[in-house]
Amino acid sequence: MANDPYQTLGVAKDATQKEIQSAYRKLAKKLHPDLNPGDKNAEDRFKEASAAYALLGDEEKRARFDKGEIDASGTEQAPRNYYRDYAASPGADTRYQSTSGFSDFGDSDDIFSNFFSRRGRGTARGNDMHFSMEVDFLDAANGSKKQITLPDGTALDLQIPAGTHDGQMLMLRYRAPFTACRPPSDN
Repeated sequence: MANDPYQTLGVAKDATQKEIQSAYRKLAKKLHPDLNPGDKNAEDRFKEASAAYALLGDEEKRARFDKGEIDASGTEQAPRNYYRDYAASPGADTRYQSTSGFSDFGDSDDIFSNFFSRRGRGTARGNDMHFSMEVDFLDAANGSKKQITLPDGTALDLQIPAGTHDGQMLMLRYRAPFTACRPPSDN
C-alpha cells in the first residue's frame, strides 16, 4: 500500500479509534467484492482500505506508524540516525567531539592518511532491520524464492526454505554494496 492510510480511510490523523472503525465499515460496505462482482477497481480499493484499517485499527501499530517506526504496509523502518544521537556532553571524547582541539589532526603530511589507513580493519556492523511478510502455504511448505525491496530501494532475493512454519523468523545477512571514493585522475 503506497497511500497514506489516513487518506485511504478518509479520516484525520487525530481521529478516534471509533471514527476510524466507522470510516472503514462504510468503505467496506461500499467496496466489498461480493457487492461489486467483477469490479477490479472496487476490489483493489477494498484491499487498500482493509490494509489501512489493519494498521490504524490496532492502537499499537498506529502509534508506531505515527512515530515513523513502520511504514504504511506495516514494514519496519530503519532507524534514522542523527548527529545529535552521537554528540555527547561537552568535554567528552567522542567520534564527533574532542577535547584535544586540532592536535588530533595528526602529524602526518597527508591529511587523508588516517582515513585510508583504516581501510581493511574490518567493517562496522550496521543496524538490524526487521521485516514481516506473508508467504502462501504451498510456498512455505515447498520452499520458494521471493524478492523484497529494502527501504533504501535495493532489491533483495530471499530463499524461503521448505518446511517454513507460521511465525517463523528467518535471519539473513546482507551487505550493502560498497562504493569506494577514488581521487580524480589527472587526465
